[in-house]
Amino acid sequence: MKWVYLWLMVISHGIGVFGAGSGYFPGGRMAGLGRASVALPGVWSVFNNQAGLAWDAGWQAGIFVENKFLMKEICYEAAGLTWSGRPGAFGLALSYYGFSLYNEFKAGFSYARKFGKRFSTGVQINYLSVQIAEDYGSKGTVSCEIGFMYRPDQNWTVGMHVCNPIPLKLSNHPDERLPILIRLGVGYDLSGRVLILLEGEKDLENPLTGRMGVEVRLARSVYARVGMLTCPFMVTGGIGFSLRRLVVDIATGYHMTLGFSPAISIGYSFTK
Repeated sequence: MKWVYLWLMVISHGIGVFGAGSGYFPGGRMAGLGRASVALPGVWSVFNNQAGLAWDAGWQAGIFVENKFLMKEICYEAAGLTWSGRPGAFGLALSYYGFSLYNEFKAGFSYARKFGKRFSTGVQINYLSVQIAEDYGSKGTVSCEIGFMYRPDQNWTVGMHVCNPIPLKLSNHPDERLPILIRLGVGYDLSGRVLILLEGEKDLENPLTGRMGVEVRLARSVYARVGMLTCPFMVTGGIGFSLRRLVVDIATGYHMTLGFSPAISIGYSFTK
């Protein structure tokens, strides 16, 4: 039975992705928005686009859990801690995915800062490890990420994120490398009540993945979200609650063959 779980992980995640590919976008808000996240600032930028850290102030923390296809063996867990001020923003990212036969661990430290009032950039250094049962064993390496964010006005946000810009080889037999992954997206905020997100992701081997999401502000502190993504095709939805400094986001994705993947994140801002 455990090998069935491993097979599902290959389909939904992709062995060899090594902490860098589709599906690794923590945050309940993003999970409800079709995983579109590269143009969203906030605490989860420590995973999704480090340049977004520069647009906040003070301390923030968040935890995230996603139960892929309602199977505990393929659960994804993440935690982030950020601080933004002078001379910039700093972030710590930790994540774990899998179970005893296959698991991935990631620890990252990031720095971001603004350049003027409209542009920011960020960089992150990661330690990644993967463990697979039987003959594969475990491997670890260091990688990096770089992000950019441009906000020409209060409505538009453009984000770009490059994961593993320097190709790193994991082993010679077989030939395994960290994929170079590029994401580009845009967000449009319509009068503070409707947010529209569009995003594309591409590496050197796989087809283009598209993502889109729409967030509607139902009340002062309640948000509804829908989204979709391709490769694999999934639809998503969720709801969020902003309770002063505490933010709770609940979401789920639906795969037509494998079913539901519920997720929840809790974020807290230590700054008023």
